[in-house]
Amino acid sequence: MTSKLIKLFSPMTLGGKKNPVHLQHRVIMAPLTRLRTGESGVPTDLVVEYYVQRTTPGGLLIAEATNINPTARGYFGSPGLYTVEQVEGWKKVTSAVHEKGGKIFVQLWHSGRVGHPLNQPDGKSLPVSSSAVGWEDVTSRPVTAEGRHSYVTPRALETDEIPGIVEDYKRAAEYAIEAGFDGVELHGANGYLLEQFLCDSVNCRTDEYGGSIENRARLTLGTLDAVLSKLDSSQVSIRLSPFGSTFGCTDSTPEETYSYLIKKLNPLDLAYLHIVEPRGLHPTGPIQPEGGTTAFSRPLYDGVLMTSSGFDRASGIEVTENGAADCVAYGRPFISNPDLVHRLEVDAPWNTWDFKTFYTPEEGPLSLGLTFTFTSQATSF
Repeated sequence: MTSKLIKLFSPMTLGGKKNPVHLQHRVIMAPLTRLRTGESGVPTDLVVEYYVQRTTPGGLLIAEATNINPTARGYFGSPGLYTVEQVEGWKKVTSAVHEKGGKIFVQLWHSGRVGHPLNQPDGKSLPVSSSAVGWEDVTSRPVTAEGRHSYVTPRALETDEIPGIVEDYKRAAEYAIEAGFDGVELHGANGYLLEQFLCDSVNCRTDEYGGSIENRARLTLGTLDAVLSKLDSSQVSIRLSPFGSTFGCTDSTPEETYSYLIKKLNPLDLAYLHIVEPRGLHPTGPIQPEGGTTAFSRPLYDGVLMTSSGFDRASGIEVTENGAADCVAYGRPFISNPDLVHRLEVDAPWNTWDFKTFYTPEEGPLSLGLTFTFTSQATSF
C-alpha cells in the first residue's frame, strides 16, 4: 500500500458550509502548551519559528492553549489573545504559516482552578471555578514566575460573573480572526474551566449552571453560541475529553453527559469536534466505554471528528481507514519531530521527546526542545 492510497495522507474538508477549510492531509498538529511567552503573553520570533517549522502546505496546526483574559492564565509563560500587543504577535505567526501554505487555528483557554494566585493580575487573588472544590493526589504543580507552587482551592464564580466569561471568549475569538487565524478551538477538555462546569465531581452549583446535565453544559453551549454569533461556523471548533480525569476532573455519568453535549453540537455545523482519548498525559477516568472515546463519539456526531492522544502511524491509519475519525491530531511527536508529517508518510523513525523541555526549561535557553533534526527527504505535501 502506497501513501497515496492511505486515507491519513489524503485531502479533506473541515466542517461549515461557508468558506470551509480545505486540507491536503489529515495529520493535524495538536495544541501544545509550551510556555515561551513570558509575562506579556506575546508570541516572539521564537514562537514564529516553532510553528513555521511544523507547517506543511495544506496542513492544519492548532496553536497552543491561549488565555482569553488576564485571569484565565493558569501558567506563567502562556500566551494570550486579549491585548493589542498579543494580537500583533500572533499576526507574525499566522502570516508565516500562511506564507508556507499552512492553515492554523488557535485554542481558546480559561484554566479555571488549574492555576495559582501568583499567576493572577494582582498576584494574590484565587483562581476561579464552577465551585470552590480543590483536589488531591496532584502530581504536577502550576508554573509561576517564582517557580512551581502547589495548587490552591479556587473560589466559585458568582452567577452574575459568568456572562463576562462568555463575553471574553467571544472577544478572544474575534481577536483570533483579526490576528489571522483560520479558526478557533474552544478548550472544553483536560480539566480546565469549561470541563469544570461539565463534570459533577467539581460542579456543585445549585443555580442554572449546576445540577442537571443540561445546566452543567450551559456554559459550554452558551460560549459556543456567543462565538458563533461573530464567526462563521467553519471557523469554530471544540475539544472535549469525555472519559478522562486530567486535574481530577471526572463525571459520574460521562456517557449520559457527553451523549447530550455531543448531540447538541450537530446543528452548529462546526469545523470539527476534537476528542481526546484518555491516555498518555491525559489519564483514564473511572468509567471507560468499550472501544474507546473515539468509537463512542462517532455515532453521536454527524460532522468532522478529530481524535488525538497516543496515536502512532499504525493506529492513526487504522482509525481513519475504519471511519471512526476523519483526522488525527498528534501532540508530543510534533514537539520532537517538526517534520512529523513527512516521517509518517514515509514511515521514518521519530526523534524521542524529552518531557523536561515541554514547558519553560528550568535550565538553558527558551529554544531548548523547540528545534530538532529534520529527515533529508522532501514531503509530497
